[in-house]
Amino acid sequence: MVCDDPVLHRQLALSPGAQRLLARFADWTEVAESDDSGADPELRLVHQLHAARILIAEESPEDRLVRSLGAWSEWGTAATYFHLSSRTTCDEKFLSAAEDSARLISELEERPQPPETKEYPEAPRIRLSAPQNDRLAERGLDSVLRARRTTRRFDRESPVTEAQLATLLHWVAAPQHQVKRPGMVPAMLKASPSGGARHSLEVYPVVLNVEGVPSGVYHYHSTEHVLESLVPGPVDPDRVVEWCGDQTYLHGAGVVFFYTSVLDRVAWKYRTGRTYRTLFMELGHFSQTAYLVGTALDLGVFFTAATRDAAVEELLGLDWRREILCGVTGVGVPTPEESSRQRAMLAGAEPDFSFFGDSWDGRGQ
Repeated sequence: MVCDDPVLHRQLALSPGAQRLLARFADWTEVAESDDSGADPELRLVHQLHAARILIAEESPEDRLVRSLGAWSEWGTAATYFHLSSRTTCDEKFLSAAEDSARLISELEERPQPPETKEYPEAPRIRLSAPQNDRLAERGLDSVLRARRTTRRFDRESPVTEAQLATLLHWVAAPQHQVKRPGMVPAMLKASPSGGARHSLEVYPVVLNVEGVPSGVYHYHSTEHVLESLVPGPVDPDRVVEWCGDQTYLHGAGVVFFYTSVLDRVAWKYRTGRTYRTLFMELGHFSQTAYLVGTALDLGVFFTAATRDAAVEELLGLDWRREILCGVTGVGVPTPEESSRQRAMLAGAEPDFSFFGDSWDGRGQ
């Protein structure tokens, strides 16, 4: 057995005798003083485990640390373990950019570089129109930043347009530049940053109400700027609500983006547990880009992490060992009342939130 101690960043191999002994210490247990004569080998082992800080004494600094974990106590041992095991120390060693590139190139034969994009060659495709960049240019950045809001009230009678969807996907997920690198495939640069330009995120649009695009479940091929049809046919909004933690306001969304992360794409370059953190940093950048572009297009935008992961994995045919669900962005046309509320806030009215004092369920009232 290997004892993994994330607090002290160490691993210790335990003998069979130590393994059996630890079962007795699930609760506080009185222990006799150390027997210097060595007549009691079990007692000697207890004190060895205590000296190694595998067993801790009541009211010791280690015990007080465990009892003062604050929020970590609420989040459970898994979250605490992950944070501490991926927390860096003062003497952490980091490779320079040159050293890292040399390492990757030297290993290419044994560890080929994963594809930069995902595609479904057999899936029917819908080519999207060019992005509405002239429309974005009309809105100043300061105006878009001030107007950005989370919207949960959508007008089901007003669809998102194909041009709006195409513009959103272009700026959220499509590469804006590709940089050549000696010995490796070109690196993609997108509007949102990604650690090492690995860009692990994929976008699966679930189209509910988009003018010019049939309802269905799609994958966005980012370099081809096309939608690949995975599950054709109308999508029941009730299923979308179910996939997204029973949040009923999703009924009114025109399209929902499921964001996933292709793990091998990042693990190829970064091989420490800390890399898991960067997946969600990248997700945050994607989400903000979607908010800003959606705002510039006069769409309402929301983000949620309340998802039934297993159900979405089944829908998209994902293997969580290779590709995981990270979060959801939804967009739609705000109701006139919601647009009015947001304009009033911009003009200096009392701030409020779309979910306060309201029983709106996305179906209309």
